[in-house]
Amino acid sequence: MVLVGLLGGVIVLLVALLGLFAWRLHGARDGEAVARGRMAALLANDASGLAVWDAGGRLVACNERFREFYPSVTLKRGLEYEDLVRYTATRAVLLIPEQEIGAWIEAHLGHLTQATTEEHRTPDARWIEIRTRPTDQGETLLIYTDVTAAHEAAAAAADVIAGGEEAPADGIASAATAHAADLRMLRDAVTIGREAVSFHAAARDLLRVVAEWGGWDAGTAYLAAAEGDEPLISTGVWHVGERRSLSVTARGAIDACCGDMDDHVLHRAAASAEPTWVAAIAVDPRFSDARRLALRDLRSLCAIPVSVAGQVVAVVELFSRDGVPPDVMRQRLLAEAADQLARVFERERAALVAGADART
Repeated sequence: MVLVGLLGGVIVLLVALLGLFAWRLHGARDGEAVARGRMAALLANDASGLAVWDAGGRLVACNERFREFYPSVTLKRGLEYEDLVRYTATRAVLLIPEQEIGAWIEAHLGHLTQATTEEHRTPDARWIEIRTRPTDQGETLLIYTDVTAAHEAAAAAADVIAGGEEAPADGIASAATAHAADLRMLRDAVTIGREAVSFHAAARDLLRVVAEWGGWDAGTAYLAAAEGDEPLISTGVWHVGERRSLSVTARGAIDACCGDMDDHVLHRAAASAEPTWVAAIAVDPRFSDARRLALRDLRSLCAIPVSVAGQVVAVVELFSRDGVPPDVMRQRLLAEAADQLARVFERERAALVAGADART
């Protein structure tokens, strides 16, 4: 009887242990499912090429945009990072000087688990920004982004600024000075897009750059709402020029009605991904009553959407106390500058997703 009792106790213990194991296994599977879902969402973004490598330096997954950089290579799960690095350097995927290939390969094999950023030229005259971002779980994100337009704008700005004093006099000199200012603004915007790690900090710096360049009295930024009835939410980030300040009360009123669905100026910018320039706020019928009241101290504005992979993620809005007529060229430059925020948004979102996966 004692033996039977002991045997029964052992069986009960084994059942309990098996139940605990099954519970933990179920929880682990749920966590893995969440992580797989997040990774799938990240890989679906085709604005940049993205590949995920495990702690052993083997490919876990990559998106179609990343595959476009290696059209003649079959990127299968399990591919060794070393093989891809050697292929990249020796097959001129990137232009690496022949005498530097060995050192370049060694350096890149050594910093897979480190956060790095660099730019390289390709044989077809593009510039590619390459970033590695490790996660707490030992995986590493490898991100390729085509930054050709931004790189060339920055280079042109440097050339013009360096030779600006040699420009001819009178009207030609004035045009050259304005062109140099345009390029300087774009160069500063590109620098913000390349170096900023926070969208809010980048928005603050960019608003200052474009406001000082364009003579705008104030500016702010809104984020597209992930859900809910309001299309935009205020970031609370403002730049206000020293020449004509905009009170805290006025800024609060503008922030409070940025999600007004009856306002067709901001709503159009967010819905159509097209900039909207208003020369006379007081008489433009597209404003809601609430927005017009909030903007009563201002005469003109320009709303510029920021898009990632074809989806508006933010809107930058600039204000003037003067009547400023629409200027197609300046509007285009504003759009190019604001587009640098998309790079920061995408980079910050990728870091957040990687961090969330690491905590799962």
